Amino acid sequence: MRRFYKILISLLFFSSSALALGNNKEQKIQMFKGQKSAPAKVVAEFHKALKKNKKEKVLRLLDDSVLIYEGGGVERSAQEYSSRHLLADIAFMSKMKVELLERQVEVYGNIAVSSSRSKVQGVYNNKKIQKTNMETVVLKKNSGKWKITKIHWS
Repeated sequence: MRRFYKILISLLFFSSSALALGNNKEQKIQMFKGQKSAPAKVVAEFHKALKKNKKEKVLRLLDDSVLIYEGGGVERSAQEYSSRHLLADIAFMSKMKVELLERQVEVYGNIAVSSSRSKVQGVYNNKKIQKTNMETVVLKKNSGKWKITKIHWS
């Protein structure tokens, strides 16, 4: 009987370990959702353009009336963002190593929402930067093209 309990306990241990591993795999899959969608590609292009100093490309991906919330401030158009923080964002991002930790993109007809977390590291203005960024991007499809209409960075 004692041997039976040892076998049963071993089976339970290995079963629960396998289930835990399976759950972690499922969790990892859910951390990246909708990556092949057109809106996800626009968000990726936006970040690539910021990193590569492509100001015109950044602006083409933004709706003219984009609303950008960052650090307690707000910019209410692509033109305002261009004249205020865009160049600083490009300068900052060009110095950073960014590791995307998760991104989920949901599409609801002509509206899409991208939510992500990224690890950002580097040196900027002689300061070592190491932080986790949170980002929510809302996109709208108009005349067949996806444009970013809202960004919230924290």
